[in-house]
Formats: sequence, C-alpha cells, structure tokens
Amino acid sequence: MARVPYVDPERATDERVGQLYREIAQLRGSVLNLYRALANQPEALRSFMVMSRHVRDESSLPGDLRELGILAVAHTLDVPYERMHHEPAARRAGVSEEQIAALPRWRESGAFDPAQRAVLAYAESVARHHAVDAATFDALREHLSREQLVDLAVTIAWYHFCAALIGPLEIDLER
Repeated sequence: MARVPYVDPERATDERVGQLYREIAQLRGSVLNLYRALANQPEALRSFMVMSRHVRDESSLPGDLRELGILAVAHTLDVPYERMHHEPAARRAGVSEEQIAALPRWRESGAFDPAQRAVLAYAESVARHHAVDAATFDALREHLSREQLVDLAVTIAWYHFCAALIGPLEIDLER
C-alpha cells in the first residue's frame, strides 16, 4: 500500500490534476500509480513529466540503449516496478527476449553488442558506486556522441530519481 494516496481524477479537488492526467494519458496511454501518487503535489507531477518526456521521448539516445540502461538500473537497484514497465518498452525498442532474460548476468552473456555492453557497464557502475572509471567511460565514447553521452547520464540519473520515489513512497505495481 502506497504511503500517500493515489489521486483519483474523478475526485481531485485541484483542477490541474485532471489536465495533467489527460496529458499523461495522451503521452503514455495510461496514468500509472507513480503519477497518481505524485499528483498529491500537482506542480511536482508537472515538473516530473517534463523531464520524463525528455528522457523517454526526446533524448538522442537510441531506444534500445535507453531501455537497456533503465533495466540495468532497475535490476541493480532492485526496483520491480521499473522492470515491469520497462521490459515491454525494451521489446518495443528492439531489445530481444534473450537480452531481457540475460540482463541479471549480462557480463557472462554473448547477447549484447559492444555499445550495449558499454551502456550496461555504465548503468551498473553508476547504480553501485555513483561513479564510473575511465575505462567504462572511454568505452562509451567509442559508441556515443557527446550529446548521447549526456543523455545517457541524464537517463541513468533519472531512473535513480524514480527509484528514490518508488521505494520510499511504496508505489504499488499496477494490477
């Protein structure tokens, strides 16, 4: 059970919530529990969605690399909520079933190309140490532009932020 109530758009007293929910549903298809919890503070939800839109829809990072990075964070930080939502997104972005299954042991798997391995190493290192060594960053430079490097850093940081909301607020998986 979440530690804050999920805001029901039919019962919301703040008219901003209804507008936000309509925008979110149009963008994402549905209003997830994380958004419904954040709607207790509508301006926080609005700001959250601005950054989410950049990370998920406007980033220069290729979709498969974005989703592999997100899933690496979800696995390393043990955030089932993110895994549940991003495994389907990863499939849509071209990540194979073999790759999704291999994520917990990606270092031993031959399912990932060098760019994907560089992203996974980066995401895991940031999740474990909040830093990366020079070799890890240099491997990324071989595959990503400066713009993509920054978008990767923002994406991985964003999903740490999401984990820091989902865990303490005890956001429930949608049924």
